[in-house]
Amino acid sequence: MNNTGNSTHHEKQPKRMFKFISSMMKTIISFSRDFCNETSMHGFIHIAAPRRHWIERLLWVVVTVLCVWGALDVALGQLQRYNESPTVVTLEKDFRSWDFFLPAQTLCFNNRVDSKKLPAVVKKYFGVEPSDDQYQSYVRLVKAIANSDILHLQGFQEFGDMETSVDMFGVAVDIMPDNLIKTKSSDGVAYPWIPVMTEAGVCHTTNCLAVADVAVGPLKPNATAGWPGSCTYASLSCFIITDIPANGRFYVHSPYDVMDLSVGWTDIILTLVRTTELSVMESRCGRGVKDLSPSRRGCSYMDEPRLSGRKVHSTNTCRLACRSNLAKELCNCVPFYYFYDDGPPCTPKGMWCLANNAHKLLRNNDKKCSCVPQCMDCNYKEMTVEDQIWRNPPFNLHGSIKYSVQAPQTRYTREIVFHFQDLVGKFIHEYVCQWCLNNPRKYI
Repeated sequence: MNNTGNSTHHEKQPKRMFKFISSMMKTIISFSRDFCNETSMHGFIHIAAPRRHWIERLLWVVVTVLCVWGALDVALGQLQRYNESPTVVTLEKDFRSWDFFLPAQTLCFNNRVDSKKLPAVVKKYFGVEPSDDQYQSYVRLVKAIANSDILHLQGFQEFGDMETSVDMFGVAVDIMPDNLIKTKSSDGVAYPWIPVMTEAGVCHTTNCLAVADVAVGPLKPNATAGWPGSCTYASLSCFIITDIPANGRFYVHSPYDVMDLSVGWTDIILTLVRTTELSVMESRCGRGVKDLSPSRRGCSYMDEPRLSGRKVHSTNTCRLACRSNLAKELCNCVPFYYFYDDGPPCTPKGMWCLANNAHKLLRNNDKKCSCVPQCMDCNYKEMTVEDQIWRNPPFNLHGSIKYSVQAPQTRYTREIVFHFQDLVGKFIHEYVCQWCLNNPRKYI
């Protein structure tokens, strides 16, 4: 008896489900018919109109679906453009009202070893006195560390088997000479030189805002106040002059970036006075661009670091990170030039390993290093160079370089061309046009 009751109960369930589905379908069809008969939207009324052939109804269904799909596609395309690419880079030419920036400079002395500091540095890091037999060997190691750069590490060949951990960053900083660098500029702004760690070892930089990550010591409050120095189009001259007491190498770069070792440089020796004229192409941003997210504006400002543990964002900072990661892949260590990166520091043996892979480091092993463009940037190029030699004292006791910048007549500016108001306007325009097309008799 129980089995018969259960069987009857199971037979009733499908019938109830069928009745429920049938009722729902009738309700949906009835609602759809009423909507099609009463709506003013063109096309729907023909689907439910009486005395129509079923093929005609089917054609109107297809046409209506395509129209709705097309309208949604256009609307979603406008929304995607607003979310992903609301900006455009324009070329400005209203140069008479502009201010333009002086370049940042990074100076790396050829000899970065102060001989008077050698005994103290060798004793501090290796515990060896000048009277010890190994003293000269450690002196050569100190010089190899201080005078090296990431692409020239031949000085570590002698120590290729040395796996002892050495604080190379500390050695390079403690042994650097206390050279006095003098600077004069057309704008009268003070240009102090800040010691920084670069791929060329310990160098000095000025007029550079992107020093927070590479400075070898704590920055003084307002250390970069007044930077970058600027000039106006009406200025009779725009220049910065630097005098140095020893042979050195100058790298000119954007005030919003750090130096790139692989880009061109200028060697200045004692007795040489060089005058270099530069052209500049600047990239700036218009009103409201910074309020957008980096992904929407397609660039990042300097105070929007994208790398973990960094304080600034710049193109070359990103490239340095790629090279640092490659060094870890090739030799399982991080050279002291990238002291801010995580990973085991290189021993002298690790540095010699990098020396054997210098060609890969230069080209980043032919791998693409994807870096987000900077919103604010300056690109400088040499136009003319004039040299003069002073062989008589006291002029032969220093070298000098003067960088003058020609006023630009064009620059790039990133502007917002698709605001939220434009998005709303597009939607309203499309709706009105569609409504007018669907109701042509009202305008005849």
